[in-house]
Order: sequence, then C-alpha cells, then structure tokens
Amino acid sequence: MHAITRKSLLIALIAIIAFTLAACSSGNNENKNNSTPPANEGTTNETKEPEAEPPVKKDPVELTVGSWASESEQKSVEDWFAAFQKTHPHVTLKYIALEGDPGATALTMAASGNMPDVVWLADAHVRSFYEQGVVAPLNDAFDRMSVDLNDVNPAMLSYGAIDGNYYFAPRDLSHMVVFTNKTLLEQEGIPMPTDGWTWDQFVDIVKQVTKKNDAGETTQYGVDFNFNWLPNYIAFAQAAGGDYLNRETMKLQFSDPKVIEGLNMYANLIKEGYALNPFTPSPNNFAEGKAAFFFHVRPGANSVKDWAKAKNFQWDVVTLPVTPVKYAVGSGTSGYAANAKSKHLEEATDFVASLLTAEPHKAFGMAGNAVPVLKSLVSDPYWRNIPEEGKNDDAYIAHPENDVGRDTDVLLPAAAGSKLSNLLADAFIKYFNGQASLEDALKVVDEQTNALLK
Repeated sequence: MHAITRKSLLIALIAIIAFTLAACSSGNNENKNNSTPPANEGTTNETKEPEAEPPVKKDPVELTVGSWASESEQKSVEDWFAAFQKTHPHVTLKYIALEGDPGATALTMAASGNMPDVVWLADAHVRSFYEQGVVAPLNDAFDRMSVDLNDVNPAMLSYGAIDGNYYFAPRDLSHMVVFTNKTLLEQEGIPMPTDGWTWDQFVDIVKQVTKKNDAGETTQYGVDFNFNWLPNYIAFAQAAGGDYLNRETMKLQFSDPKVIEGLNMYANLIKEGYALNPFTPSPNNFAEGKAAFFFHVRPGANSVKDWAKAKNFQWDVVTLPVTPVKYAVGSGTSGYAANAKSKHLEEATDFVASLLTAEPHKAFGMAGNAVPVLKSLVSDPYWRNIPEEGKNDDAYIAHPENDVGRDTDVLLPAAAGSKLSNLLADAFIKYFNGQASLEDALKVVDEQTNALLK
C-alpha cells in the first residue's frame, strides 16, 4: 500500500471545499439569467414557432360583370361569385345586364371606355375582342388561382388560346347531340338508338321515317341537321378524313375533294328530301312533331321539352352517329373574359380564371345552365336531370376526344372568321338550288376567305 502523505491530504481537502462552494452557489442563483431552467418548472425541447403574420388587408373593390339580361344567368354569376369571395373577401359584385347580344354590346361599350370589368363572350367573339386589345391575358391569373388546364375540355379551352396566351374562360360544354322523337320512332316500330350507333344505322332510320306526298314533297322528315351552324360545317367537313384548313399555310380548302365528300354525306340527304333544308322557309318540323331527329346542343333541351309537351310526344337524346372515317363532333361554348383596361385588373382576371376551378365552376352550373367543361365534374350529378329527369344525360359529355372547335374563329383573323358562315351558306344555297356544283360553290368560299388573310 502506498503511504498517504500530508501533501496528498491537503490536495483532497481543497477539492472537497471547492465542490461544496460550487453546489451552494448553484442553489442560490435561481433569479439570474441561467441557460438551464429550474427542474421544478418543467422543460421542453420544442422550439416556439413565430406567430403567423395577419393577412394583408386590401382595399374594397367592386367588380362589374356584364352578361345576359337573364335571371338565371345572373343567379349563376352570383353563385360563382360567392365561391370566389372565399379567396377574395375584399371584392363585391355589381351585375350589369347587357341588352341584345351581350358580346356586341360590350364591344360598343369598350369603344366608349366603359366596358364592365368582366364580360360574357360567345366563342366567336374572342378573336374580335383580342384584335381590338380589349381583353386581358389570363395566364398569370390561372397560376394564381391554381387552374389545372389538363382538367379542362381541350376543344372548349382552345377558343381562348391565341398566340400563346389565354383570353377567355369557357363556362359550358356544348357539343352536338341528337334529340329524338321517341314517339315517332315507336310508331314506325323503331327502337330508340343508343350511344355508339353508326352512320349507316342512322341513314337507314332517316329513310324509313321520311314521308312524302304524291307530289314528292316531304311531309315528315328523318332529320333536321341544324346544318347552317358553323361548328357543323367544320365537323361534317372532316367526316371523310379531309380537313377544311391547311395547317401549314393556314389557308382554307373547303373545295378539297375529301372535304366535299364529307359534306355531301349530309348535304345529299337534304337534296333528296330526307333532311330539312335550312335555307328554305319552313316550319320547325321537329317542334311540330314531324321529324325524328334534331341535331342541337344541351341549351336546346329546354325548348325540346316544351315542344314535346305541346305536341304530346316523348323525347330523349343520343350521341351523334359515328361516321366511318373520322368521328368529328361540332362544338361551341360561351364564357367570360376580363377587360384589359379594368382598374381592378388582378381581381377581374382572378375572377375569370376561377371559373375553371372546381368549386366556382360547380356553383355556376347549379342553376342548370351548363354542362361542365371540367373533366373532374362530369360524373358529378349536380348538372344532370335538367330540364327533365330520366334522359340520357351521358350523351352531352360523351366522346370529348372527338369534339372539334371553331378553329376558323380562333386561328384566322376576325374579318375572315366572321365572313365564313355567310359564304358557306351562300355556297350551299347555290348547290341546293342547282345553280352550281358543290365544288365550284366551295371554291368561291376558299378564294374570298383566303383573300382576307395576311
């Protein structure tokens, strides 16, 4: 065993005294700024998060919205606006009823500098408003409002797409369907067609139900094609695989043989008296219960319901018959755009953009005015059973991949697009009256329209 020296005892004694003093010092230091809190107060390792900054208060804004002088449209806009206010509580709405054609009225107001902040437009108006610089691009607002463009029917979205920007938000999907007089078919022993029926099946039925008197005049038609609607010209022109527009030169080619072949699939039924000639004075045969089929869009359903009630026939709706080469379905829409000179441009563009988000779009459609353009809402029941329960509402949303828009209204200058419908009508009048071959008549359409292109 090692001997304990006086020196080692002295060192040990000094260490004990130092430890005791340190302990006493710690116990008497409770009120000082110490990095270790007292044990009896409890401790936590969580870091206290900074308080969230209060939302920035914005000055109140009154947004003027101009649209139809219609109670149902006003209600739709107000319901849409109520959903929009959840993210923009500082904004209030003033609805302005625009007399006559709201688009034309809005353009007149724009020339005077008093166009509303947001205006209703038909698909055919967008290019004119764009060329006159009175509508604002929506791209930034789409980002702010988290619009998913992949969720929007592409044909409807295309109406607002010009030179890399969007200037218009579509409010509804209106593609061509076939309203059907079920009672008339039953009288002929023909069952109601089903979605996916073929062109040959359609033509057979049309010929079976057509009635003519001894003079060869048609007294009961197979179909009213609603032929002189521009989206129908465009769709029918593609039925045989042709294209009315050269996508490289951006020149019209309605006189192309394949385009003529497609148009003649419909036009020949008119010439032969199986389909209604829209260019001759005649009553609305479908409304009178004297036509089996009527090509139209969902907004026409209210009228069909009223006609059926007045003439005591049952009705339903089915998709367009599938044509052999290309299945093209004419479509159109209307919607809203923001005034490029609005004093509240951010709020105006945000409001328009919000129409392409789920809650506001559904709120707008709750009044029954619209088939949704959002793919995510087509299976939602809110828009169905209007104006009457038990109809084939799936026809209104079927085959969206086959919808064709009015490219001439979007891709061509407004002067050319607006003239096209009248030129096509003149061409078919001459053809049906025997004044020109369809090829020669359509060559005039191409020449006169292309002369307006720069």
